[in-house]
Amino acid sequence: MMRVTTFFPLFSFLLFPSDGRALQNFKLPSFPSLTFGGTAPAPLQKRVQLGTLSVSPMGLGTLNLPLDKEIDEESTRVLKTASDLGVNFVDTAEAYGFGKSETMTKNCLRDANIVAGKNGMKIATKFAPVPWRLDSSSVVDACRASAERLGVESVPLYQIHWPDLIQPFGAFGIENKKDELFWDGLADCYLSGLAENVGVSNYGPETLLRASEALGKRGVPIASNQINLSLARYRSSEATLSLCEDLGIKVLAYFPLANGLLAGKYSAATPPAFPKSITMKKYYEGTAPILEALRKIAQERQKTVPQISINWTMMKGAIPIPGARNVQMAKENFGSMGWALTDDEVFQLEAASAASDEFSDGGFKLV
Repeated sequence: MMRVTTFFPLFSFLLFPSDGRALQNFKLPSFPSLTFGGTAPAPLQKRVQLGTLSVSPMGLGTLNLPLDKEIDEESTRVLKTASDLGVNFVDTAEAYGFGKSETMTKNCLRDANIVAGKNGMKIATKFAPVPWRLDSSSVVDACRASAERLGVESVPLYQIHWPDLIQPFGAFGIENKKDELFWDGLADCYLSGLAENVGVSNYGPETLLRASEALGKRGVPIASNQINLSLARYRSSEATLSLCEDLGIKVLAYFPLANGLLAGKYSAATPPAFPKSITMKKYYEGTAPILEALRKIAQERQKTVPQISINWTMMKGAIPIPGARNVQMAKENFGSMGWALTDDEVFQLEAASAASDEFSDGGFKLV
C-alpha cells in the first residue's frame, strides 16, 4: 500500500484546502503519436518528444523556488538562464504554494521576456487529488484555474499529482478512492482542449496499467509519468521505468539529485542546514559507493558530480526536472546536456547504485 510521509513539503497543501489488484487480460492501447525522438542518446538531442510537445531533454522543476511569492527577481533570472541554455520545459503544481508557484511561473516568464506556448516555454502543472475533491468535474475546474494562473488557454501538460491515497478514515477501514473519477476528469480536460496533453505522477506499474486502460477507452493517451528517479532511487523505480517505455509513456524524473544528496556536497563534516541535516544524515554513508563512482567519473570527464548524476537520468530515457535556487545552480545543472555518458560509465554507476542504500521514497511507493 502507498503511504504518506507528513514531512514531504507539498502536503502542507492538504492542511488548508482551496476549494489492489493487477489487471487481468489487460490490452495496451495504441497511440502511435507517442514517440521518443531520435536515436542519439537523449542528452545529445536538442529536443525529445513528450506527447505532442517537443521539449528539451531536461526541464526545470519549481519546487525549490520560493513558494510564498508571486514575483521574484532571482527566479526570473533562473528561468532566463534555463531558456538561454536551451531549456523549454518547466514543471509546477497547484500544490506548490497554494497556486502561487503557477502565478510566479507566469510572472517570471513575462519579466524574462519568454513566451509561453507552442513556440515557447512548455509548462506542466498538476492536480492535487485531495479528499474534498469528489468527482471528475473537480479536475476540470482545477485545470481551468491552473490555466488562468499560468496565463494560458490550454495547459501543455496536465498531470494528476499522486494516486488517491489520502484516506482520512483509512485507519477505521473506511476508504473512498476516486482514481477512476479523476481519470475521467483528466480525459475531459484533454478532449475539451483544456489540456494539450495529460499525465500522471507517482504511479507504479499496477496503478499505471489501470489508468492507461481507463483513459485508453476514451481515446486519451498518457503522455508522462513523473516519478522519484535517481541513482539513489533506481531499484524501486526500475520496473515503472521499464513499463513506461513499453507503453510509450515518457518518464519525468523529480529528485534526480536525491534532494541534493547526489550533488556530492553533503557529508558528516559538511551537512546541509537544519532540518534537512536530520533527514539526510542516514544517507551519507549508505550512498557512499554511488558518490565515489560519481566523483571518479566527474574527474575523468571534467564535469561536476551533479552533471554526471543528471546525465545518467537522461541516459535512462527520462526527462530530469531538477530545481535551481539561483543562476549558478541553473548553469551547472543544465550543463548536463550536450554530452553523454558511455555505456561503461552507465554500468559503473548502476553497479554502485546496486551496492548502495536507497534514498527516501518521499512519501510515495510505486504500486
